[in-house]
Amino acid sequence: MPCNAGHLSLKKNKMFILPKTIILSPLFCFSKKRLFEEVADFASCELNTHAKDLIFALNEREKKGTTVCFDGIAIPHASISDIPNTLGILSILDKPILFNSIDAQEQNVDIAYTFFISQNEDYTKIENLLKELSQQLAHNDLLNALRLCRGEKNKVSDILNKMDLSLNKIINGKQ
Repeated sequence: MPCNAGHLSLKKNKMFILPKTIILSPLFCFSKKRLFEEVADFASCELNTHAKDLIFALNEREKKGTTVCFDGIAIPHASISDIPNTLGILSILDKPILFNSIDAQEQNVDIAYTFFISQNEDYTKIENLLKELSQQLAHNDLLNALRLCRGEKNKVSDILNKMDLSLNKIINGKQ
């Protein structure tokens, strides 16, 4: 797969919280394993690293506990050495997949926001981002909007930019 094929990146506003994000929508895959392979393929091009290392890191993180935060939503993430910046990949799946877990019941997931976290990042900042993002994604209106925009990457990008502004207000205490 050629790098930069078939994706759109999140537009950046002046004060952003979300890292650069690649949008994969709709993404056709049939399992968590395949989701991780697809996401790692795109990320490896952007991060100039090997996809197999990214897949390994995601799987190692999953062994510590589930990254499913609500019905239908997962936020897989892993810390990666030797990458300069954190990268996000928002995948809106064509159909839900079974997202098995070592510490929880298996759940169907149709939206996965994956993060490859640079070890240069402030851990507290990333922890706050993941916490606030999971709370934002818990809102049914937002989830329905993302699901309805499947296949319309510009609309998904607009939603991400609105989420970014909202996260900025929350995290920086401007609410």
